[in-house]
Amino acid sequence: MLLTHSALGLDANVESWAEWLRGEGHEVITPDLYGGDTYDNFDAGAHRAESLEMKKAAQAIQSMASELDRPVVLMGFSLGAALCEMTALTEPDIAGLILVGTAASPEWFGNPPWPKNLKAQVHFAAEDRWIEPAEVAALAATAPPGALEVFEYPGSAHLFAFPNYVEYEPLAADRLRSAVRRFLAMIGEQA
Repeated sequence: MLLTHSALGLDANVESWAEWLRGEGHEVITPDLYGGDTYDNFDAGAHRAESLEMKKAAQAIQSMASELDRPVVLMGFSLGAALCEMTALTEPDIAGLILVGTAASPEWFGNPPWPKNLKAQVHFAAEDRWIEPAEVAALAATAPPGALEVFEYPGSAHLFAFPNYVEYEPLAADRLRSAVRRFLAMIGEQA
């Protein structure tokens, strides 16, 4: 698995998810797109994310994904979700995609066709100011039947699954873990 961080950087929140996934028996790689910088404030992190060359960052994710044993699953939070989505929709060998807090219309990536064997999940809070329902709908419209699951959580927390962040929602985080566990088991069975 490739687990990609949010605008906060590769912090203890992402590391706790990586440890949980490893505890579930998965090999997990956590790229650091900020060179060690982390942020406690999402707006400050989002400002830092604006300095990233998204195409270059996506190419780095693609390169790392190409070196992993198959099947490859990409999971990202917020900024990381956008980069994972771009990679999964443009690379043929990605088996699974888990987006948390972000989904984009494939139009942003040149409207690629949905890859043949790609399965995906999108998780977001219903009133999250960083999520655009139209973008989620556009992604869902591209996916063939049964290829994409959409999970909507109550509230407005963007990083609801981060245990060391002010927006943490334990019940939503547990629901996310359950969905991810089931999803990864399904990907493993199909391999």
